[in-house]
Amino acid sequence: KRHIDKQASICDRTDNLALLQMLLAVLRGAHFAHWTSHWQVKGENFYGDHEMMDNIYNTLIEEIDTLAEKIVGTYGGEAVNAVEQAQIMANHLLPLAEAHSMNNPIRRALLIEEGLQVIFRNTYDMLKEQGGLTLGMDDFIMSMANTHETNLYLLRRRCED
Repeated sequence: KRHIDKQASICDRTDNLALLQMLLAVLRGAHFAHWTSHWQVKGENFYGDHEMMDNIYNTLIEEIDTLAEKIVGTYGGEAVNAVEQAQIMANHLLPLAEAHSMNNPIRRALLIEEGLQVIFRNTYDMLKEQGGLTLGMDDFIMSMANTHETNLYLLRRRCED
């Protein structure tokens, strides 16, 4: 069994725990950004955009909770450190999405959903390669990817207007 340096930043590690912690931080960051987009939409399509963002950010709550419980069940409560999660969201994820969104909440949501697909694929592939992909985690990541592909469809259609 490989030694895990839990003192190193999550961003600098590639062990199974770090991969899951990073995925959790990304989901939490997506929730925060989508919730903000929900408040910021405006214009002719306000009501539809407001409801779409409501649906997207509320779906993330169950995903976040399930992943956090899987992490705690395997690695213990200290593995879901709130400060580490907030630092990753504030220093890595949210500024990147904001910088490329051009102050457009729908564009921000689209960029985040595109990024989630990359994160799902990379997390899945790395867990599988390292032998850390249980059947339940396989199903969970696939299910999230499927749900967020639907979000991508809706957001891409909305951006065609």
